[in-house]
Amino acid sequence: MDTHADRLKKACKAIEGKNVAPYCQLRAWLTDPSKRADFTRRFKSYYGLNAGGLTDDWKEKYFDILFSLDLSCTAEPYTPILKELYEYARKKGDRVLSFSFVSKLVAIHDESRPLYDKHVSAFFGVAPPATGSNDFRIAGFLRNLNMLQSTYIEWSGIQEFVDVIAELRRRFPCIACCHNGRLFDFLVWAVGHYKIG
Repeated sequence: MDTHADRLKKACKAIEGKNVAPYCQLRAWLTDPSKRADFTRRFKSYYGLNAGGLTDDWKEKYFDILFSLDLSCTAEPYTPILKELYEYARKKGDRVLSFSFVSKLVAIHDESRPLYDKHVSAFFGVAPPATGSNDFRIAGFLRNLNMLQSTYIEWSGIQEFVDVIAELRRRFPCIACCHNGRLFDFLVWAVGHYKIG
């Protein structure tokens, strides 16, 4: 059975330029107010915000938060954002805690903060609680994010993982300056996306 490092090595070989180029463009556009419309369109497409039955009001609020977020003002930005977006019903009328989308909102500002999505959930075998109060579910989500961040920090000190990251940087110079955590996010995503066993 393949170890995590083995799977990430295979993922590194599978990743294509089309997987990383949009992220590089998003990072370049993030701080350029003249590119907000381009950024919004690309972000929606890259991270799948056009799916999931999200309303235009939800998306408008999401990008208002994204463009105004100041991480220096809070140590833990996820809870207030999750609760604010929860107030906006989806098209079918229900309300959800948008864990994956909020992780992406925060992580576009701070690459050391991990992404959470179905591929991360499958790779690590973790998920926020599906039932319980919103506070209980958010607390579970935060525990998972902390575990992911700690894991990526730990991997950054283990040579076989360091070698994989170095190879990913060599293959794609546009992400060479990205934080290790973001590069591990790319690799874990690729394991799921390309169904690497």
